[in-house]
Amino acid sequence: MRLSVCDDLDYDTESYNLTIRMPDAVSEKPDSLLCHAVRIDPRESYIVSYIPHATADVAHHMMVFGCGGIANYEEPYWACSENYKNPETLVCDGGQKQVVFAWALDAPSFQFPKGVGLRVGGTTGINYIVIQLHYKEKFSPGRSDNSGVTLQMTRTRQPKQAGFYVIGTSGYIPPKHLAFPMETACEYTNDYPIYPIGYRTHSHNLGVVTSGYRIRDGRWTELGRMSPQLPETFYNVTNLVEVKHGDVLAARCTMNSMKRDRDTNIGPTNSDEMCNFYVLYYTYWQPNLEAQFCFRDAQTFHWNDYFENIPGTASSLVGISGAEKVIEMFDLNSRLPEEVEQLQETM
Repeated sequence: MRLSVCDDLDYDTESYNLTIRMPDAVSEKPDSLLCHAVRIDPRESYIVSYIPHATADVAHHMMVFGCGGIANYEEPYWACSENYKNPETLVCDGGQKQVVFAWALDAPSFQFPKGVGLRVGGTTGINYIVIQLHYKEKFSPGRSDNSGVTLQMTRTRQPKQAGFYVIGTSGYIPPKHLAFPMETACEYTNDYPIYPIGYRTHSHNLGVVTSGYRIRDGRWTELGRMSPQLPETFYNVTNLVEVKHGDVLAARCTMNSMKRDRDTNIGPTNSDEMCNFYVLYYTYWQPNLEAQFCFRDAQTFHWNDYFENIPGTASSLVGISGAEKVIEMFDLNSRLPEEVEQLQETM
């Protein structure tokens, strides 16, 4: 297997950089999902910051995963559409699969707070870092891509371990809806508390605004609210809170399908949709972490069936920097029905 060239890699120092770039990848069709992997130092290390090397005019988004094994050891990169009927299209094959980073829409670099790091290597079961690039377009003849990411790492054990809790939905968005809500929620069941420090929203073309919350004793506390049409970086949480056993983590994606005359399914391609709210947290828990997921069917799961005191701002763009761009994109200044009047409030 051909690995990325990492001129900045020096395993003999406590702190080092690992740069992973696509090796002249070629997108041969629209909505290509291509992966490239590097084997990492087997010693325990911590990722403390991320520097993306990608632009939105080339890549729709980039996911970075930690894997125990990979699906293709022979090719420099491979098609990884995650068709489970064909193991060769998987990102990871065997062992751990962890979310390590996510990027889209020219999002900037990200650095953890002091004392926080995402653990890889050692006893984590993470032996490879895999970058997955989503290319919207087929490349013209002679064109290739070297997008990727630099991970700034240290072998010094961090007192607080970083992890991801991913909230999302399955289902579909019906056509001709100004504000179709896709809602999800799960009880947090781990025995150790977590402390959210960042959040990221992700949708494709129909997402207007996505919001996430902690619910405790019937009280909703906003973790974050952002339009996925704006840079998809990890933003600081709205409120610094603890999440403990028995709390609920919830999210809503508000979708605008007025220009669609068909159902839009949740799926991986640009013509599909996604409804994801990533919670980036730290914990003092020292055993190895695994990514946690909460997904509900948007057609059958509705907040109103389970909760009271739902925030009136859950679908609102008010207070979001750059919301004017989103309002123009979806023509929200035109005449709207009562169900989405909160979206057109003045900034």
